[in-house]
Amino acid sequence: MAFSHHNNRGQISCGETFAQSLGRKIPASFQGKGKMWCNKFIQMGAILILSVLLTPSGVFSYTVLWDTSHGIANSGQYQPSGYYQALSEHLGDNDFTMVTTSQGFLVDDPTGYDVIVVCLTSAFDSSYTPAEVERIVDFVDDGGGLLIMGDRQSAPNANIEPVSSAFGITFGPDVLAVYPSIYEVYTSELNWSHSIFSGFGTSDEIFMYAASELSVTGPAFSIAEQEGTGKTIAAAAQYGQGMVVVLGDCSLWSLSESVLNSWDYFHEADNPQFALNTFTYLAVPEPATILLLGLGTVLLRKRR
Repeated sequence: MAFSHHNNRGQISCGETFAQSLGRKIPASFQGKGKMWCNKFIQMGAILILSVLLTPSGVFSYTVLWDTSHGIANSGQYQPSGYYQALSEHLGDNDFTMVTTSQGFLVDDPTGYDVIVVCLTSAFDSSYTPAEVERIVDFVDDGGGLLIMGDRQSAPNANIEPVSSAFGITFGPDVLAVYPSIYEVYTSELNWSHSIFSGFGTSDEIFMYAASELSVTGPAFSIAEQEGTGKTIAAAAQYGQGMVVVLGDCSLWSLSESVLNSWDYFHEADNPQFALNTFTYLAVPEPATILLLGLGTVLLRKRR
């Protein structure tokens, strides 16, 4: 049964919604201004989303937790306050904060950090336990980033392989060299479609010293290979909501100013950019980046 309600303010029939009635009563000029401001807010939101993604270091800050609980090699030098200090400072200049844990991930819960680091030279004395591996896997599954760095086949990679093998990546059997006993490896055999290699400009190469070959099984995939041999020296994997990067060398971002034994591998080739790209990739998982980029693009198109 049709009905209408009469009063002094006007008439609302059962055939129209309240919103339609409201629009009928608002002057056209006011409706036009409201729509204009709505479109402006949509455009501003889209621009904000895209600017955040295109310049992440200028907007966000990220936290990195580096595990040293399994023993630090070379009298405690292979940690962010030692041979990796140049790396730590470079990341600090780009809005990363790096801290260490000497008690491990079972005591210092990685939840709340963006990236965690498992490095052989910071895990030189003992192996990761099944409970630690489970905690790390859960962290990545929930959206965290994991960096794993190993070394030549004569090093105790077995200490960290319980972690890397959980994501389909193991170390060995070969140590990579240009010629026998010449272990400096420069390579431009990189997966250039991957964001981890964007922004290179010094030489379009990365450098590793005495790196281990990596064995990769799905869902992991190779992202860098030794030139001429096709042997994998860097690999990545997506696990759940998080990302994993595994490197066959743990010295590529190291620097020593010791009078008796000095080196600077950190500044070789495009290693500084590679470092920043790696940690940024791990801190900002690709699915989230794609989702936000898509949202920003949709909003801009809607504005038009």
